[in-house]
Amino acid sequence: MSISLGLSRVTKLLGLLGNPQERLQVLHVAGTNGKGSVCSYLSSLLQNRSNHVGKFTTPHLVQITDSITINNDSIPWDTYHRIRGDLDLLNTKHRLDCTEFELLTCTALKYFHDVKCEWCVLEVGLGGRLDATNVIPGHQKAACGITKISLDHEAFLGNTLSQIAFEKAGIITKGVKFAVIDGSNDQSILQVVKQRCDEIGCKLEVTNPDLKDLAMETKTWGRIVLDKFPLNGGYQICNLRVALGILDTLQERALVNLSTDAIVARLRNVSWPGRLQKLDYCSDSVTKTRIPILLDGAHNGSAAIELSKFLRSEYGEQPLTFVIAITSGKKLEPLLAPLLRSQDRVLVTAYAPVDGMPWVHAMDVQELASEIGKDYTKNVEAQQSLHNIFSSLAHDEQATPIVICGSLYLCGELLRMHKKNLGR
Repeated sequence: MSISLGLSRVTKLLGLLGNPQERLQVLHVAGTNGKGSVCSYLSSLLQNRSNHVGKFTTPHLVQITDSITINNDSIPWDTYHRIRGDLDLLNTKHRLDCTEFELLTCTALKYFHDVKCEWCVLEVGLGGRLDATNVIPGHQKAACGITKISLDHEAFLGNTLSQIAFEKAGIITKGVKFAVIDGSNDQSILQVVKQRCDEIGCKLEVTNPDLKDLAMETKTWGRIVLDKFPLNGGYQICNLRVALGILDTLQERALVNLSTDAIVARLRNVSWPGRLQKLDYCSDSVTKTRIPILLDGAHNGSAAIELSKFLRSEYGEQPLTFVIAITSGKKLEPLLAPLLRSQDRVLVTAYAPVDGMPWVHAMDVQELASEIGKDYTKNVEAQQSLHNIFSSLAHDEQATPIVICGSLYLCGELLRMHKKNLGR
């Protein structure tokens, strides 16, 4: 099963379960980049000692159950298999032909319903209007958030920012009363989302687009200034403003009760692996040799630009070693041009088949290495084995800072290897 957008199949399957999605209190987040970060901020800030906060984000990094969490704990494997098994039987019996993503979405919604989550934070998988997560009725969405929108998945969403914005704004359905959008978006995007909100009577808040101003102005808590951001990257101020904008209106409506101290304290616990993540990678299960690396999915042009900004601020102009894999079908120039320079070394590799996504696979390593060598740097090597790459890097006496990027699936494979080598 590959990507097939639409709500008819997922609606029928959830109907056979008694429509659990109609009894959830949801925060729905769409966008091209940053939506996972916003979901992590929201779920961390909403948690207290007595509530259950569900979070559904994709793709998973280490194992498929990581996509479905409650209070940051993954769904237990036995629970996942039980719910997923029931869904597979219904899907087959009624010939619904649900996609893998639709089955995963239904697994999450059933789990959140069974555990009686007070809040469910849902990240859109692809687009928004026809994404399986948009099966949630508008009146069950306490708020919607839209992060940075850029060109990505054009074959499904359109070739212009306005077309893509139309699909993302589709999560703002009839019954939604409040939405927040990242104000650093292009004006054409803001106009599309504003028009959508006007059509259905939804109040829209556009966040402060100023990246230099590290303060966050709120209606209920006043001005919040952090001495350190929980996630790396200057753009995270934009994501955090979207999350706080959502919580601000929830506080106004007495749906949450948060203090400024609680916000600051809970933000310290936010993590979002594979996004500008610094890691002392364990490259050997016997010697436990550690290699400092930076992981970032950087799977589209906008993300590559932000990664490049971080690399220049962190490492200046010194040469870097990139370990890169890119999903087949991606346009190379937007991903590679912001990142690679002639002085950089590039180790091209691939990632293993992705659990639950048999249609996703990495670009051929020789082909990608050839393209990089032709247009960006002659210092490029093709190596199919990640293990062999890090075995050589562990003994590289002239090592330069190591950056893993190009695909979240590559980051996920590396994190799995890291945990295995640590014996976890």
